[in-house]
Amino acid sequence: MSMSLSHAARQPRILVNINGNVPEWRACFTPTGEEPRPPLPFAFGAGLASQGMALAAFDTSGKPAPADFSPFVRFFGRDEIGAALAVADFVVSWGTRGVKSCLADAATPHGRRKTVLLCYGWRPIGRAAPPRRGILALTRQAARFARSVVFMTHQQASAARCDLPGKGGVVRLRVGIDTRFYTRASSADDVPEEHRGTVDRLLQEPYVILPGDELRLNDDALSVIRATGLRLVRISQYGHKSGMNLLKQEVARRGMSERVIVFERISYGFLRFLLQHANAYAGFVDASWQPAGWTVACESLASGLPLVLYDGFTARELADQGLPPELMRIVAPGDRAAFGRELSELATAPRSARGIQAARDFAASALDVEVTAPEFARDLASALGISA
Repeated sequence: MSMSLSHAARQPRILVNINGNVPEWRACFTPTGEEPRPPLPFAFGAGLASQGMALAAFDTSGKPAPADFSPFVRFFGRDEIGAALAVADFVVSWGTRGVKSCLADAATPHGRRKTVLLCYGWRPIGRAAPPRRGILALTRQAARFARSVVFMTHQQASAARCDLPGKGGVVRLRVGIDTRFYTRASSADDVPEEHRGTVDRLLQEPYVILPGDELRLNDDALSVIRATGLRLVRISQYGHKSGMNLLKQEVARRGMSERVIVFERISYGFLRFLLQHANAYAGFVDASWQPAGWTVACESLASGLPLVLYDGFTARELADQGLPPELMRIVAPGDRAAFGRELSELATAPRSARGIQAARDFAASALDVEVTAPEFARDLASALGISA
């Protein structure tokens, strides 16, 4: 079940949680170009390895251990958490598992704690529902016992540095994407045969696009599309997480099947095609307590699209990183009329080569995994006292 490299004993060993997706992690080290390199596996995989850290995997999927589990030097199934923790110098964790890991270390001196807690949320923007406030409060409490705490936005990291003692343990992760994949030209070959008729009709007039699952505001999307007469391509990879059955029922009930086109579980190549042929990204996403929609907003920029976003952590982080205002319109959460005006203006304007290139240039300089992951890895290594 386990394997060691000859030099692994001299390297700090970091345990990362995977979910039956060893090939995705491996692709971050040896990319084929057929699919994009996933953001978090790149940052916590190739990024950390570049700083001399050895990776061990804790697989919560329940699948049998693969014969080849490189790039990991050790591999543990979901029933082997005790053994996995015993061999790890540090443990990257998040969510409920991360909170439990931090609380388990509460009685351990700081220098011997192992948990690197990845926090999606910290303090919300504006009011949050009581259950969410409770979860965030518990996260802030647990983070006091982490060896290091990682945040995806400048605003969250700044707030945490004020809230937590030992400020050197707060690290910001600028989550990058594989911009080379999304800037590569797409073609009709990327469109599956079963969708070609739909796509032929789709390309006859402008459309806006909303990929993604959790925290997408489908009701807002339907309201704006009906009011503006625009067309929306809605893409979901995990329909059970995004209310897609209800969305499709509402589209049929309201007679909007020609205005809202839904694709589910599509290939990355087809996603890239749909992004590159859209006129704008419609960010109907609740980013008031975590940077929801971050990855697809960045993928849209790399595809040459301007963005319309509700105000929240995602919009503020892009602004903090210097995204030009002409590439992003920010609307007050829930203001559907303003969202519709901004989206209509972008969607009906001819796409210019200059605007497309500006979006792609920004993505390449500020959002590429090969820029962001090494920066994060160096900062985390420093916070953990690891020398490259």
